[in-house]
Amino acid sequence: MVPHSLLRLILFLVGFTAGAASTNLVWRWSNPLPFGANIADLAFHSGQPTAAVAEYGQVFLSTDLLNWTRAETGTRKWLRSAVHFAPPDTNAPIRLVVVGEEGCILISTNLTSFIPIDLGTTNWLEGVTASDSRLVAVGDRGAILTSEDGFNWTPRPVPFSTWLRGVTWRPGGPFVAVGENGFIATSPDGIDWTPQISRTAHSLNRVIPLANGFCAVGENGAVVVDPSSSATNWRPLSTGANGDLYAAAQEHRTDLPGQPVGALLVAGDAILRSGIPTLNLWIDETDLRRSAPAPGATYLAGYWNGTEAVFAGRAGVIALGFRPTVASAFRWTVPPSPPRGWLFDVASHSFLQTNVTASLVNDTVTLHTRVLTNESLVAVGDGPVILQSDRGISWTTALLPTNAANIVYLGIATASDLLVAVGSSGTISHSPANPVPVLTTNTFTNSLGHTVVVILTNFVSTLGLAWYPSTSPVTTPLQGVDCSNHHWIAAGAGGVLLASTNAIHWTPLSSPVSTYLSSVAASPHGWVVSGDSGTLLTSPDGLTWTPRHSGTANWLVRTRWLGDRFLSVGQAGTLLSSTNALDWTPLDSGITQQLNDVFRVNNTFYAVGNQGVVIGSTDGTRWSRLPTLTPKALQGLAHADGRLIAVGADGSILRAVVEPLPTPLRLAEWPRSNSENVFLITGEQDHRFHLDRGTNLVDWISSPALEIEDPNGTLLLVDPMANDPHIGLFRLR
Repeated sequence: MVPHSLLRLILFLVGFTAGAASTNLVWRWSNPLPFGANIADLAFHSGQPTAAVAEYGQVFLSTDLLNWTRAETGTRKWLRSAVHFAPPDTNAPIRLVVVGEEGCILISTNLTSFIPIDLGTTNWLEGVTASDSRLVAVGDRGAILTSEDGFNWTPRPVPFSTWLRGVTWRPGGPFVAVGENGFIATSPDGIDWTPQISRTAHSLNRVIPLANGFCAVGENGAVVVDPSSSATNWRPLSTGANGDLYAAAQEHRTDLPGQPVGALLVAGDAILRSGIPTLNLWIDETDLRRSAPAPGATYLAGYWNGTEAVFAGRAGVIALGFRPTVASAFRWTVPPSPPRGWLFDVASHSFLQTNVTASLVNDTVTLHTRVLTNESLVAVGDGPVILQSDRGISWTTALLPTNAANIVYLGIATASDLLVAVGSSGTISHSPANPVPVLTTNTFTNSLGHTVVVILTNFVSTLGLAWYPSTSPVTTPLQGVDCSNHHWIAAGAGGVLLASTNAIHWTPLSSPVSTYLSSVAASPHGWVVSGDSGTLLTSPDGLTWTPRHSGTANWLVRTRWLGDRFLSVGQAGTLLSSTNALDWTPLDSGITQQLNDVFRVNNTFYAVGNQGVVIGSTDGTRWSRLPTLTPKALQGLAHADGRLIAVGADGSILRAVVEPLPTPLRLAEWPRSNSENVFLITGEQDHRFHLDRGTNLVDWISSPALEIEDPNGTLLLVDPMANDPHIGLFRLR
């Protein structure tokens, strides 16, 4: 061991050029918590983390169903089903097998990295299951594939072409596959399949094993069961649910003498019911009159983990159901999360904050004053809800004004010391930068052993956290709002235009149109308002307005002044540009989805819209499709502390690092010997990097992509790679 000859070299390569932002977007979930992806399936195996699979290659893992980590899958394909597979060879590790879009199959033996399997097919695989010795995957056009190891798959010819949606297996029974139009087929080995009579014409989405048979659920509340192990004698059940069902689970209990079977639970579109099939007695678990009801969400997957029912689905909702005795009712809990109502707009604002701290130096109390520029974000939407965040990672529910009941906030704008939100029913609310004193007690011990107590007062701004009602002269919806030099303009339905100098009292303005106005943009050259039917209005002073020719009849949802030009986005991918607000040039956005907002970070432009679409441009003229994380509509964009923030449907809040983060990345600890390979890396949550190592400055061995996910900004990395006994060079890239 030669620790003194082990050389440390740290290079921090930023990866951003000055004056530019990133178009290589890597999105992360900020809301809902723990994540907002639509959970298509849950894979559970005793002793293994539960795996949740979702769209765009997202896989999340958890050992307690509360804290989830994201796995890097290496794919952006939609994932539909997953299963843990224990090979017959007891020395082989348990494997997580995931299937999905266009024959996608992913295999992981360590839950850290995934190996893709190329089947050369466009058939989606919708379900996968495992017996003691075989994997079976099913999907489009009657596709059925089998594998003994997860790596090598064989397509099986079958006497049907029905599109299949689910498959299962139980010890002592056959494989069972279900699909469209009530289709059910069984196989003793996963190879030879026989169609069965299901006694339903409704498409079946999922099939699960029961203690004494099988249960399949599907569209229009369809539930069919076979109480035998043969899966050849199916009969329908009526649970009282009429909506589509996607998931089921059976309770197993130890407090039922000689009968370990408890309730059957079925779930789907705002449905979660429990019942005893033999008694045809069903309970609505979402009934708000229950002491601890399940949320009325869309559930897409579920299972019984031995002690409780687990159901999950749209927007990452996870509900856990437990009852202490068979005679008691289920009590449902969900992980804590901000509201999941639609968010329609988001804005960032900066403010100065003075912070005074104390220290004891040579028995003398010394005060230190720092003036900080803080950035904050506020998102508004349905509920009603207003959320506030310092960095866009964690969000707090703000205190709503008294006039906010039963309304929807549709727009928000910021000034240096004031925020204004507008919404349905003509609602206008404001949040001033009121300072609130915060006292801190500092205790020191001097050289004589005496205690010195210093009480300091700092002031914290309530900007964005506390909201108050403003006086509105209209009751029609308001959506657009902006400010310039303490002059506020709001716009809404019926061509309504309002003005204010204090954001509290508002005055109607004469409007030349009656169309819906959804956006207001202030600039050094005047104002632009846009809306439905290609409406564009301009004003030099915010008082008199003139219609302008936009060249389109599409709804111009949002117009922004972005430093040297206006950009207006809207319906059918419409994208217009203007430098003077008078002459507008259409641009090719490359998409047909509706665009809802556009933003600029340094010299890079971004726009978001329906179906989760994201486009970007480095010159504001030529646009290209950028990665997204969700198929949900994205309504608003903002920027703070190096992160681009997008908000939208189901309370979705996404963040992506587009500039260097304020906290530098640093290698705080590195291997001190040939055998100790522990690195401590500090920085900021969302920092993505590679750890390179070498013995010269030319040849480097790079690690897989790493990311700091800890909110405290630390990553402890245990590296199995052996160190060179003479020299070791390390860099963060």
